[in-house]
Amino acid sequence: MTSQSNASETNQQQQENEILALEAIYSQDFTYTDIADASPRFRGVLTVELALPDEVLVYFANSKNANEAPLKIKHLPPVKIIFEMPDDYPTKEVLCFQLECCWMRWDWLQMLERKLRDIWEEERDVILFHFAEFIHNNAMDFLQIPVPMRFGDDYVGSSTLRTVIRAYNQKVVSEEFLHDHFTCGICFEEKLGQKCFQLGQCLHVFCRTCLSEYFTMLVREGFVLQVKCPEPGCRQSQLISKEELIEIIGNDMEERYSMLMEKQRLESDPLVTFCPRSDCQAPVKKDSQFEKLGVCTKCGFAFCCFCKRTWHGARVGCRINNTAKLVDEYLAADDDSKRMLELRYGAVNLAKLVTEVKDTRANEEWLKSNAQLCPQCETPIEKSMGCNHMRCTRCHTHFCYLCGNWIDPRNPYGHYNNAQSPCDQRLFDGANVEPLDEEDEFAILFL
Repeated sequence: MTSQSNASETNQQQQENEILALEAIYSQDFTYTDIADASPRFRGVLTVELALPDEVLVYFANSKNANEAPLKIKHLPPVKIIFEMPDDYPTKEVLCFQLECCWMRWDWLQMLERKLRDIWEEERDVILFHFAEFIHNNAMDFLQIPVPMRFGDDYVGSSTLRTVIRAYNQKVVSEEFLHDHFTCGICFEEKLGQKCFQLGQCLHVFCRTCLSEYFTMLVREGFVLQVKCPEPGCRQSQLISKEELIEIIGNDMEERYSMLMEKQRLESDPLVTFCPRSDCQAPVKKDSQFEKLGVCTKCGFAFCCFCKRTWHGARVGCRINNTAKLVDEYLAADDDSKRMLELRYGAVNLAKLVTEVKDTRANEEWLKSNAQLCPQCETPIEKSMGCNHMRCTRCHTHFCYLCGNWIDPRNPYGHYNNAQSPCDQRLFDGANVEPLDEEDEFAILFL
């Protein structure tokens, strides 16, 4: 009796020590119940995650969606060791246990259980830690699980397995992120993961304060198409998801963002315009019968979709503010754009405007080459003959035809006898004057 009593006490002490050790090592991954008068006394669950080689691809052959992309994961749902410690464990009896795992096939679990029992036969001692270490470090190789991993339609539970594996991986990755340290890509300060946010598409990390201020500023100023990853040169830079934006800037700013994005979408729709009334601005679908007509369903205002003025009829062209600019736009436009301009302003009107603008520009070029502007009233003055001292026919201002500067009427020829003037001795430059012969020159001197 004494020997049996001592053995029983030894088993109880070893079981208690094993429980304490496992609790210290595995913490939240280890749970148990301790009922002192029960047999067995200790029951519990130890969860063990398999060590994976970096990032693993997991394929799911789903007949409903054959082209579904594989998952990229770093963590698989753990194996559960559900155990009971018999009274004579570990000196005489083996640990009672069974394995559970949501993604392992039944034959894999059976192979793994047999291997763990073999380990017990070798050790014949407290064994749960050895079980956990083998599962964590060696199970993938022992079961010859291929990487990348593949699950077919014949796999039990394959319809929901993808969701389970993805959710678990995201949960563990998120927990690791919270306790890691990162350098914010905006303020360049190192922050704990709890104060940071990782964008889902590109995985760039920024502190929540910087990201919130940056995105809030963009939304407030209306630059909604720039609400992307702020990392310079980010190749995955796309508009972030609605869920991420709500988490970063809150619901109120997200509502403004959604409103502005909808406005951007409507503005890019060729069949939609906006009511020109400043107190309305409601989106208006263009009339299918009259392409220029828009009728606001909110305030009832009928207007021209082109010039935004009150409806002037389909056959009346829009009022033109800048003729030359319109003609340049029309001449440079492609066929479709020309058709839209003709629809808006009228083909006959545009043809007439093109002729008028071309004539005006030709006249301006001629005047620029053959006339000088009066420095006072800017009237173009053409010189047909004579010297370069001119007098404007409109305001009677005296000026030089060569340089266009004003000339003092009290001494008009002083401008041409001044060594500092660019027109010195050039009174007759450009004049069709025949050179004097000797007799004419003598006659002039005599006079």
